[in-house]
Amino acid sequence: MEDKVYIVTLHRHEDLEQFYNEMETNQFHLVMKRPTSRNTHYKMNEDQAEQLRQDPRVWGVELVETLKVRRQVNNTSWQKTGEFFKNSPTATNYQHTWFQWGHLHIAGDQVQRRKNGSWGDPDSNEIVNEQIDIFNDGRHVDVVICDDSIAVDAGEWINPNTGVNRFVDYQWFNELNTLVNSIDDDGQTEPTGTITYHSIANLPGDDYHGMHVAGTACGETYGWANRSNIYNIAVTSNWASGQSIGALLIFDYLRAFHRSKAVNPATGFRNPTISNHSYGGIIQMNNEANLLFSDVNNVFYRGTNYNAGNPGPSGWTQAGLETDFGVRFNLDAYPSYSTAIAADVADAVDEGVVVIGAAGNDNLIMDTPSGPDWNNTIDINGVGTLFYNRGAWPNTYDSKSYNVGALQDRRDFRRSVYTQFGPAVDIFAPGDAILSAYSSQGIQDAKYTANDYYAAISGTSMASPQIAGMAACLATGKPRFTNEDLRRYLNDTSIVGDMTFDVAGGALDDVTCRRGSPNLYPHLENPRPVAGFINERIGERNQRDPDNGLRFPRLPTFHRQAPQQTGGQTYNFTVGNSGASHYVITGTDSTTTHSSANDPTINCNVGDTLVFDVSASGHPFLIKTTATTGTGNQVTSGTITNNGASVGTITWDTTGVTAGTYYYICQFHGGMVGSIIIS
Repeated sequence: MEDKVYIVTLHRHEDLEQFYNEMETNQFHLVMKRPTSRNTHYKMNEDQAEQLRQDPRVWGVELVETLKVRRQVNNTSWQKTGEFFKNSPTATNYQHTWFQWGHLHIAGDQVQRRKNGSWGDPDSNEIVNEQIDIFNDGRHVDVVICDDSIAVDAGEWINPNTGVNRFVDYQWFNELNTLVNSIDDDGQTEPTGTITYHSIANLPGDDYHGMHVAGTACGETYGWANRSNIYNIAVTSNWASGQSIGALLIFDYLRAFHRSKAVNPATGFRNPTISNHSYGGIIQMNNEANLLFSDVNNVFYRGTNYNAGNPGPSGWTQAGLETDFGVRFNLDAYPSYSTAIAADVADAVDEGVVVIGAAGNDNLIMDTPSGPDWNNTIDINGVGTLFYNRGAWPNTYDSKSYNVGALQDRRDFRRSVYTQFGPAVDIFAPGDAILSAYSSQGIQDAKYTANDYYAAISGTSMASPQIAGMAACLATGKPRFTNEDLRRYLNDTSIVGDMTFDVAGGALDDVTCRRGSPNLYPHLENPRPVAGFINERIGERNQRDPDNGLRFPRLPTFHRQAPQQTGGQTYNFTVGNSGASHYVITGTDSTTTHSSANDPTINCNVGDTLVFDVSASGHPFLIKTTATTGTGNQVTSGTITNNGASVGTITWDTTGVTAGTYYYICQFHGGMVGSIIIS
């Protein structure tokens, strides 16, 4: 990888001299030392720059060549002007020139949203004519739609100014399987071969869902980020070649994609990764029939078992279970919770993949692990006992995904009658009767070819891509954009207290009940105006607890990680194994204490010594330059003894080792693998 000139900026002047000395010891090429400034210029490659960004003393590492002056320095703005459609009881002949109402509701002002005015149910007015401003357009941002198979050549993906198709027919298996093998520890076999993407003319009619979701997030007319790059992972259907990615592999591929993408020459950094997940795991009811009252044996609710012999306050009837415990009937499936996938999602989020998902369409509470409803269960004939208030994987509170509920198309801004609700829902976004791209089961879209279609459908699946598209706009021009950046922005700008809840009293049989839900919907507000100065922002709330949130001004309390020790340190680890699945490691490295951790990342600095006391019979512990099984590619730099021992002590003195990422891996089992990052 080619070396370029980067500016390294430290947080504190006090760290400068030690940092200079370390960089010299590690043989970084000094280009310009500025003794009175916290900025120093070095030559390095992007991998080295990324390693330096992890140093707690470092404020930023950026390419000199990207520091160019242009007249427009604030966020760019573009307009949508025309008719916005919001459903109402009148019969509708849809028009291909209409925009979806989410655009006006999110980007418009309070007057344009028309609360309790004459737009949406129960009024008859469906169309309003307005102009809104949307800032940024998702340029140089990669949006991954994890959903049905998506047509590669739909008109919504074409830039009308250049004719360029923004859909990327990416070869997930050919490009990423080697790296996925080093991440994956679930025993699933990765699909192989070349992926064939459908054309719009050949897309199966049932594959409308992914088209609609992608259109809302990224479409030219119906979407937000209409200059973003569009990718597709088929998780709820197959690509034309018949392949799909299984549940336990989805986030391995997303992590590999995010890790391995090349630096964008137009920006000097890797594109941010925004992923949308408008799906959820399910537990099918017995014989795939709808849940009936006679199927329920027991409900465990807030610490107490209830059944026919011990009914709740409203009685052991269907209505009683609805009112007292929020059990929902006539569903053919219930949400399925998975700790394994929650961990996969959290790992992807921690690596910088933005994960946004649909809360679900079962009108059930979604609670947090510390909440009173997290451990509620229902015992069902032929199905067993299941948690029914944790949400459906991958979009649960503990997965760190950003969970989106649906806003109804009523004029008083209620939550949709079907949406999940409760403390684990992060926000409510427009989800009812959303116009977007579609399969051949929709209406022919006269804007494009004879094979393009559109339709209006409803669900939290339609609400989630509203947020994903906004996130791609926010990520435009940023070298790094994470779920926490998204949360911070929405905490600052969203509209609080403007929704209508508990219309029928607020019990669990009230389809508007709140029960800990955030009274919150998004507002797209430009944090950097098109012209003029940036206003000071005054924070008022923490949206996860808006009624008891963070208030400003705050006391000047700071929490700062201690500087890393550098060079000459010795770190000791004990290494066992969990079958052929993981190495189990205990010990402290330069940044982290690991306690019986599965395949943790080990951090140290050049010149440190790593000592591994291995007791893993049958699983030779090899330190290598690549995450591959076998005995090849063992490290040769520094001084290493006893490499490959399954029982014994392996010592690696890293003096003279080039900073970078190395690996420990079992000679025989590719899932037993972790990284050693040397700074």
